[in-house]
Amino acid sequence: MTVVGFDFGTTNSLVSVVDSDRVYDLVDEDGQPVPSIVKYEGVRKVVGTEAKEALDAVGLGVHGDFVKSPKTFLGDETIVVGGVERSPIDVTEDVIRHVRDRALASPRNPGVLNDITDVVATIPVDMNGPRRRALRNAYSRAGMRVVQFVHEPFAALYGHFRPHAGTDFVRRFDRKNILVVDWGGGTLDLTLCRLEDGRVVQLQNSGTGELGGDTFDDSIRNWVLAHAENVPDAVDAGRRRQVRNKCESVKISLSEEDSATVYLRNFNPETGDPLAYLLTRDILDSISKPLIDQAMNHVTALLDAAHMSENQIALCLVTGGMSRMPVITARLREFFGANRVEVSKNSGTLIAQGAAWIAHDRQQLELAKDVEVQLARGSFHRILRAGTPIPFEGQEMTGDKLEVFCADPRDGHAKFQFCTPRRPGGDAQRSDPRDEIANLSLDVDANAAPFIERLTLTTRIDSDGVLHATAMSDLTRRPESVSLHDMEFGISLGSAGVCATKADAPGPSGPTDTDAFESGDLVVRSNIADKKDDFYVPGELLYTYNSTYFSRAKNPPQIQEDERLYYQPCAVCKKPSYDPDCRCGRR
Repeated sequence: MTVVGFDFGTTNSLVSVVDSDRVYDLVDEDGQPVPSIVKYEGVRKVVGTEAKEALDAVGLGVHGDFVKSPKTFLGDETIVVGGVERSPIDVTEDVIRHVRDRALASPRNPGVLNDITDVVATIPVDMNGPRRRALRNAYSRAGMRVVQFVHEPFAALYGHFRPHAGTDFVRRFDRKNILVVDWGGGTLDLTLCRLEDGRVVQLQNSGTGELGGDTFDDSIRNWVLAHAENVPDAVDAGRRRQVRNKCESVKISLSEEDSATVYLRNFNPETGDPLAYLLTRDILDSISKPLIDQAMNHVTALLDAAHMSENQIALCLVTGGMSRMPVITARLREFFGANRVEVSKNSGTLIAQGAAWIAHDRQQLELAKDVEVQLARGSFHRILRAGTPIPFEGQEMTGDKLEVFCADPRDGHAKFQFCTPRRPGGDAQRSDPRDEIANLSLDVDANAAPFIERLTLTTRIDSDGVLHATAMSDLTRRPESVSLHDMEFGISLGSAGVCATKADAPGPSGPTDTDAFESGDLVVRSNIADKKDDFYVPGELLYTYNSTYFSRAKNPPQIQEDERLYYQPCAVCKKPSYDPDCRCGRR
């Protein structure tokens, strides 16, 4: 059984396979991937290149009988196509099935594929759990099993390094930080990784569907309609789509040429005049600048979240269709330095190639960082260890059951705060900074004394790479759940590299500042504890239950003494101690 890499993209889709340590892109004679477009003509379905040629001018979404980029609708109940309600899963299935058939018929098929039944599928970094399940369902209906999902930029990085595993090319980046910028037609995906001893480990992810190539095409169209001559006052939706389609073609042409013309015959319905506008590369750069500025803000925010500067990035790998725009490449080189930015030569196929190499190497994704629950007083309890394997299709990994107590139930809620250390590996210290990834609030008895409410937390990871956590009080027996999909993963770089067996090897040096918060930040105060210890109880609450705890002879902790005094009302006027009207203590 041969497992292939399947890149079901927003704009284009592609299958790649590895045979005899060589990767093959299963494309047509023209070497182009399959457009992710389908048209419904009654019971007939037109998919891929034929549908794109028939479409001739629509943008992202549903237009009449056409659906372009059906992946964007996964998670919705239905979409209306040509007046008929259809399931996005069924529409996605039609495109996936067509891509599979084209791949099997490809002249570049090395002969090892008679059918495609198992795939390593790539997904955007921001695809949530319900959308992943819908995508897996679409693959299943098309007769394929998703062995595992892999983030698209992560697959691109694996595809970039895997053919050179064990060479000086890989060792040159050992223990260095790498940023992958996957800029496609539908999404901008970023992943910050680190290469360590033959392993690729994710540090931080970010993604947006608002800065893909389709957004650029919309901006170019709006510019042309605003500045071209012979444009009627009201342009109907059909003509706007025609202009947009031409703008997309011109944008691609301007990657190689200095100017190109947006031309449409009989564009003005009243006069019959054509639309003709000469678009230069300088004008294109001016139109694109605000969008590129927004994208660079995403890059900066990602680095800030990882507490890194651009000078700490050894390589910025750029892939995706938008990487061919000179202005984008120039901006990234201006930011990182020309010698540290590399535009992939096979940017349109690198993601599928990376997935194919992962399938060939039979590599299994693992958690790159510990997943923890924050306890009262700033301590942490690890619920999943770095290196925990992500289950393959049909499997599930169940974590240990965590039994905790509610140390302060006065507001009627037990707060579970899930976090991960900022650096990968399983050796995080209590003083290491953490990033909060989710919160779960569980109803408890507000009148209960501290440590009376017993709480249970269970966790499991499914084959979609989604962590599910469920908390329940032993008293109320009403569970509350949260699902986490925004996690980081690690993977060994093939059998040829020096592969660590666990992900808990020492990670990169993190920030020395142990304070995870800035002055003035508003944070949720954890009120759960893994053992019955009065230290976890706020001082003012503990005093009402155990006043002898604050005897001078017992030397209570100063933080609890401060809490007791701060929240205890004035003995004379009964006003809070911080009330400016209370002057009793000043007399």
